Amino acid sequence: MAEIKIRIFVTGFFNAGKTTMIHALDDKAISVEKKLAEEYEPGKTHTTTGFDLGRLVWARPNLNSETEGVIMSKTEYLRDINEYSGWYTMNIELKGSPGQTQFKTVRKILAKGCDGVIMLIDGCDLANIGNALVILEETKINFGLNIPLRIIANKSDRDDFFGGEMISDMIGEIVYEGSAKDNIGIKDAIIEVLKSIIVNSESLKSKGEAIV
Repeated sequence: MAEIKIRIFVTGFFNAGKTTMIHALDDKAISVEKKLAEEYEPGKTHTTTGFDLGRLVWARPNLNSETEGVIMSKTEYLRDINEYSGWYTMNIELKGSPGQTQFKTVRKILAKGCDGVIMLIDGCDLANIGNALVILEETKINFGLNIPLRIIANKSDRDDFFGGEMISDMIGEIVYEGSAKDNIGIKDAIIEVLKSIIVNSESLKSKGEAIV
């Protein structure tokens, strides 16, 4: 069967944690960044101005709709490939976008060809919820309302995290809690988006899935 590649667009306003998420999932991920004139917050010295790109593999022992399987980096999969002999696999490409409002055109270009969306919101910065809403509405325009989408209130590991419920009420959408840094809730979100892509995409069904 033909090898399948699914592209997931990772978006959100500046400092939401998009680059952190992608590099936590794939240690070989690449980023086009620029050094900030001054540190935005502890550890935040660079910002994405081009894109982030990470490569993952979703491996499942069967195609049961309840089977979550394993999400891993491409490197991990190739290292342990014998463990997944006979499993169904999908190659996943994460395309991270710059978050500043002036990069609207860049986000629109990066969004082309993507099959689903993960959106991160800084769960410790309510002052930027308005900017997050702008990114969300922009995403809906770029993809349409039926695109598989998961919204994550990021930084749940921090003491100043406001909680997914509060942010959900503020933006009027279902929001899940997670931590990109500690990889909490992130792989689950990716799997849910992938499941939605499979259900919604007739073109994907027609391709079949690769068995490695």
